[in-house]
Amino acid sequence: MLKRAVAVIHIPDNLSQKIEFLLGSSDAISNEPIEIFSEQRVAFLAQLSRLLLADPVGKSMPDIAAFAYWCRQANLERMRERYDPKSRLQMGLGLTFHICPANVPVNFAFSMAFGLLSGNSCVLRLPSKPSATIDLLASAIQKQLNEPCYQHLRQDLVLMRFDRDDEIVKFLISIADGRIIWGGDETVAHMRSFPSKPRSREVAFPDRYSLCLLEPVCILEMGKQAFDRFCFALYNDIYLMDQSACSSPQLIAWIGEPKEVEAAQRKLWPEVVKIARQKYPLQAVHVIDKFTAVCRNSIANLGVQSIERNTNVLYRIQLSFLDKHQDECRGYFGTIHEVVLPHLDALAPIVSERYQTLTVQGIDHTVIRQWITRNRLRGIDRVVPVGRALDMSILWDGYDLIGSLSRVVDL
Repeated sequence: MLKRAVAVIHIPDNLSQKIEFLLGSSDAISNEPIEIFSEQRVAFLAQLSRLLLADPVGKSMPDIAAFAYWCRQANLERMRERYDPKSRLQMGLGLTFHICPANVPVNFAFSMAFGLLSGNSCVLRLPSKPSATIDLLASAIQKQLNEPCYQHLRQDLVLMRFDRDDEIVKFLISIADGRIIWGGDETVAHMRSFPSKPRSREVAFPDRYSLCLLEPVCILEMGKQAFDRFCFALYNDIYLMDQSACSSPQLIAWIGEPKEVEAAQRKLWPEVVKIARQKYPLQAVHVIDKFTAVCRNSIANLGVQSIERNTNVLYRIQLSFLDKHQDECRGYFGTIHEVVLPHLDALAPIVSERYQTLTVQGIDHTVIRQWITRNRLRGIDRVVPVGRALDMSILWDGYDLIGSLSRVVDL
């Protein structure tokens, strides 16, 4: 009689003793795939959404609220329609191993959702850094798995923490049919040094850089309500994740005449600063880090023309030209580099494969599309309106995450 491939994996005792299991155990991890967007898993995530939105603490935390809205039933159904699972058979790979980021704690939940929706079991290594976001989400997921109707998922989901340990990582990569690596370039390179299964797939998210395009006349002509909404949207993009997220804008490129840009800047920035003063909890240590980074960038970048400080809430670094390595000049906690360009093509020479998200206001998508194709750009994977820089999607960093973590059965 032929044996089935291993369905339940056991982590060796010498390794499991060094692991903290927040959810799941070392002796029963499934590697059996199911079809993408299964009814059970959509129901699990939709119920998790309801649970989080009913929690006053969770609902008050912007990152958790964003995840909860993302995995609402209606949004999951919209995503499912893209793949039309009723007309063709698309199965997961088996077991996925996820290296989750510390700079954006909520991303582990999105990574888990991508793994589950693409039909895989998920082993997620969470960051060791304390996080109220991770604690609340892990507690909600555990609470839901305790429900009898979700017992079937207990072998499909493991949340763990462990200190740097190549022996554990090597084992988990060796059994994984797919891996998702959130981290910097060094983390991605290190994970690739471990042998993996011949058919194992990888989705890696190394260092990326993002920017914003603004057309000044559009901002000058905005009515009060539209302008207020726009300022709040720009505030969210810049401040919600302290500019630690790869999709947070680092550079504002104004496309237009200098006089119009100056007028738009005089209108825009005081209102953004006003919102930030009311909403952004700037810590003393961040003020020091921010000032140090601005000094360092000013020394290293010959394009820096002037620096404008709006107290400590917003630093605006004015550039007379764009450095070839502009993506290395970064700031956090409300630090923006700004440049005025006569036309869109002047931006093209600096766009490398590191460029990820382009937020836009006042420039038509057709123009952006023609600009990307005309200049044969190697970078920019997302073009979204201002205010949606941090919106997570199943299309991310140029990957179709469901497609990348599943296989189509040709029937």
